[in-house]
Amino acid sequence: MDCIFLAAGVGSRMKQVVPKQFYKLKGKPILVYALEVLEKIEWIDNIYTTFNEEFKSLYEKAFEDYNITKITLVEGGKTRQESVYNALKHVTTDRVMIHEAARPLIFESFLEQFTKYPEELAIVPTIPIPFTVSVGREYMTDILDRSQLHNIQLPQVFKTDVLRSSHEKAFKEGFLATEDSILTFKYGHKVKFIEGIENNIKITTPLDIIIAEQLMS
Repeated sequence: MDCIFLAAGVGSRMKQVVPKQFYKLKGKPILVYALEVLEKIEWIDNIYTTFNEEFKSLYEKAFEDYNITKITLVEGGKTRQESVYNALKHVTTDRVMIHEAARPLIFESFLEQFTKYPEELAIVPTIPIPFTVSVGREYMTDILDRSQLHNIQLPQVFKTDVLRSSHEKAFKEGFLATEDSILTFKYGHKVKFIEGIENNIKITTPLDIIIAEQLMS
């Protein structure tokens, strides 16, 4: 199985000079944590890593410093969706995993569960939403039943041809999704939910760095 590793974002909400994937988490660049796990998994063949050309030397230094060898760099697009599509053009395996640099707290036993569903077209880990959610802008217009809501996580695994065809349809229609399970669902494919893990947080703001370091401790 090939893996698409999304690491081309600039992370503007972190308010750092360099993209957030290079911010140090306990002395190590954020993107390295997940890559070290993916690197060790025998059934991961290639890791197609999307990158920001402006910071290419930082990627190369991180890979060299931490002996990440399965990497093939793919230039990122203007959007997350375009970055995935760019990398997807290089994938040759029947199934593909998508992960992102901003989620460093994964481990091998968690990833192994993706191999248990060989017939599923899309496999997505989720965790429950423990708070009330409403709809509206200036005023509340609707309420949602949180028991029916899912907090979607990465990594995710897809049948490659299903994901590719979904991206191609989205490109033709100009449809933009925030992540790939929504994209595949929109174009008529079943999405299998599996149990995610609470520690698998996405680092978006400086507060998330503090939370991640506490979780690691």
